[in-house]
Amino acid sequence: MTQSQKFGTESIGKLLRQQAIPASIGILIMSIYGIVDTIFVGRWVGSMGIGAITVVMPITFLIGAIGMSIGVGGASIISRAYGEGNRERANHAFGNQIVMTLVLAGVFSILGGIFMEELLAVFGGKGAILEPAREYFTITLY
Repeated sequence: MTQSQKFGTESIGKLLRQQAIPASIGILIMSIYGIVDTIFVGRWVGSMGIGAITVVMPITFLIGAIGMSIGVGGASIISRAYGEGNRERANHAFGNQIVMTLVLAGVFSILGGIFMEELLAVFGGKGAILEPAREYFTITLY
């Protein structure tokens, strides 16, 4: 049975689990990355390093959430286009999704570099924590 046939015949709960489990695993891996990063930085850099992660992490998650939104929205448009048998629209949507991702990556990189100190200050990067936060944000941004 093909995937499109499953969507018409199988229960919503089963299909939801099939679709939600990979997304949940992705989010779990992102969380584990943050935990492991904090452990290593805390062990070798110390409390200032953990403070830098604490300042930068919300910014990183915000950028990641925007990227995930583009991915999910694009996948929805592409899926509907394929369901309608409109390959041209699906290809066009995929191209737009790639261009939007690249443009936003460039915009985030440029604006993140230009307004780094102001952005870090909004999320608590002031005083002694600013320099380690700047270093960590530079690594994660580029």
